[in-house]
Amino acid sequence: MSKVNVGILGAGGIAKVHTSILKKDERVDIVGIADIVEEKAKLLADEVGSAKVVKSVEELFELGVHAVYVTTPNTLHVEPVIKCLENNTHVFSEKPMATSLAEAKQIKEAAAKSKAIYNLGMNRRYALVYKKVKELISSGDLTPFLANIKMNRGELLHPPWTADPNVTGGFLYETPFHLMDLCRYLFGEVQTVYCEGRQNMSDAEMDTFAIMLTFESGAVANFVTYAHAGWSFPFEAIEVYGKYSTVSTQELEKVTYSLGLNQPSRTSDFYQLSVEDKWGYAEEDRLFIDAIVEGTKPPVTAEDGFLSIRLLEAIYESARTGQRIDFRNGDHE
Repeated sequence: MSKVNVGILGAGGIAKVHTSILKKDERVDIVGIADIVEEKAKLLADEVGSAKVVKSVEELFELGVHAVYVTTPNTLHVEPVIKCLENNTHVFSEKPMATSLAEAKQIKEAAAKSKAIYNLGMNRRYALVYKKVKELISSGDLTPFLANIKMNRGELLHPPWTADPNVTGGFLYETPFHLMDLCRYLFGEVQTVYCEGRQNMSDAEMDTFAIMLTFESGAVANFVTYAHAGWSFPFEAIEVYGKYSTVSTQELEKVTYSLGLNQPSRTSDFYQLSVEDKWGYAEEDRLFIDAIVEGTKPPVTAEDGFLSIRLLEAIYESARTGQRIDFRNGDHE
């Protein structure tokens, strides 16, 4: 193909981020924007310049798209993703893959049968602070023994749908999902899960979670997340501890590490870089288009997505039941 024809399904805020990146990629033509709210689709199409406005994924297919970005609300990912895969149309799905383990399994099975690429949008894997953490672990400079992880939201007021579990799938399926996935990416597969959950301020769901994770690698992590913390800096942070070594992050702005006794601490900050770059959006989009053009493996596969949903559903189950979940027993397969 001379260019990758891309369609966008869902014209909200994250769609604007992706279209801003894709329209700079000379390998890509954004040919269609679909949204049930026509005015939103028109506004985004105007920003793109030449995209047609339609209302459904089927109409995007009629435009001859090679790939579709599914940027709809969380609970509306499954149906269009499966339609894309059955149509052998490459698909980039924003997180989460689904909002139940059964639906995630449907997508995993559809991806296995399809000739098309499935990719899950997990931008934190490519955020510059977390790329440094991954580099330190992969190189052997830091073997993680223990981690403290924090991923709070300031509020669930703006936009209002963030407080509606019928739209989000539940609070953990919002921004906490990113760092759930990052735990697997950095430390390997999870072995056991225990969670204490509380409903403190939200009307419809648990909004406070203290989670302990153990990993097949031997690492242990404490993960806390709260939905109404206010936007005090840093609302997102990780600290990883190894042999006389520590690496810590502050949101997606700064990473500091020290490797060994009597060694200096080193800090990299990314305050002046664009959100597209320092948050990892530009790289995940480039890698997806690379996979289509060059036939390479997508950066975040259906199997990756399924395992992160399995983890998140186990956390909810532990919070509800007070029981420790052990994946070695075949739980949540």
